[in-house]
Amino acid sequence: MELYEQVGRKFVAGIYTCDLKGFIWTEAFEFILRSYDQLHIEKDKVHLVWTENGGQLRHKLSNDILLLSVLKLTLPKYTGKALVLYRGECQFLYDQNKIGFCWTPLQTVAEMFGSGLNAIESGGVLLKAYAPESAILSSPNKHSTEQMEEFEYTCDPTALLNIEAIQFFNKF
Repeated sequence: MELYEQVGRKFVAGIYTCDLKGFIWTEAFEFILRSYDQLHIEKDKVHLVWTENGGQLRHKLSNDILLLSVLKLTLPKYTGKALVLYRGECQFLYDQNKIGFCWTPLQTVAEMFGSGLNAIESGGVLLKAYAPESAILSSPNKHSTEQMEEFEYTCDPTALLNIEAIQFFNKF
């Protein structure tokens, strides 16, 4: 079995291998898309992997279209209503229109990311958006609500509406 297939099979089982190059993740995610109907997806476990490692995985993969395609297949489906959500984004990603996937209904949580972790390289920005049901891929999992208290909704950033920058933060 090729390395990319091993990585893809581990990912859908909820196992994240952090010390891999981006091209392996690209091949693994392409394998998941090709083989989806033959794989047993542990959606709750994949969700935990995404919640804990999504930023690093997105950076390594460097392909939001491929990432979105896989997340749509591997995360537990959202069944709620439309929401107003917030995100603390990196200024440079916002400037490049590369809005992230993880959003929260708690403005204070988004402010924490926008003024902290996501402000390190270039400053940060607090975003507010309307998320129709179809834009929300998955609800917060137990780790996000009980341990991290971030209440992270995974969204398709291309399907969010009325995204507005409501506050900017200096470089951290």
